[in-house]
Amino acid sequence: MSEDVLLGKLRLVEDMLRKVVVPGFDVDVVSSGVVSRLRISSDGRKLVVYLSFLSSDPGCSFCKFVNHTLWTTIARNIRDTLISSSLFDEVLVVDEFTKAPLT
Repeated sequence: MSEDVLLGKLRLVEDMLRKVVVPGFDVDVVSSGVVSRLRISSDGRKLVVYLSFLSSDPGCSFCKFVNHTLWTTIARNIRDTLISSSLFDEVLVVDEFTKAPLT
């Protein structure tokens, strides 16, 4: 796939992600810095979305649950938005630091 087509797909992805809001906040996942980078395969069929957030957990068990729930929700919303576009055969949402899948 040509570089121009791949860049066009990435621009579409960024536009779609600007509509995914961080739950409880009035900001999208791109503007907030939650999405740290995107990576697209050379054939344009696979996309990886890297999310960045502090990896340290607060000492409170309830806070850990809230953080886990929030990040799981964000990752699911991103994946659902991108999969529904039919632009990609596979969309992975991963933690920028651990490279672990979040969905």
